[in-house]
Amino acid sequence: MKIQVLKIGRPAHGAYSELSEMFFKRLKGVWKIEETIVKAHASEERAGQEIFSKLGWSTSGQRQDPQHLIVALDERGKELTSPALAAFLQDKIDSSFVKQLTFVIGGPYGLHESVRRQADFCLCLSKGVFPSDMAWIMLWEQLYRASTILRGTGYHHE
Repeated sequence: MKIQVLKIGRPAHGAYSELSEMFFKRLKGVWKIEETIVKAHASEERAGQEIFSKLGWSTSGQRQDPQHLIVALDERGKELTSPALAAFLQDKIDSSFVKQLTFVIGGPYGLHESVRRQADFCLCLSKGVFPSDMAWIMLWEQLYRASTILRGTGYHHE
């Protein structure tokens, strides 16, 4: 299974890119992983269309591949502990049906409602709202943490 992180908008500061790169390198040896940055737009709707295009959906949001699952990051989503996120990922990895799992992070204007509606799961990293760059790094760290939980490496402490 391939894991993709799709983010709207380039990072505002180089430090975010450095942190992203660090976690990406750590995860590359564990999972098939990909990162995609989509151009930010002033309109949520235009950004939503850009996401549909990158996901290979029609402009109306119709999916082309049911084996490609989408997780939208949204403050209204479900909060998962780190072990629960690891279990969620393991469930998808073990599934013979799921071929790709994409985490979608909104930009400064969030995610268009159509993207949230089409997502298979909405994940909440925190009930607080963070800048998209910070959410991006938090997601990378949580993915890395989940990978270490699944491998039992000791990075995560209960």
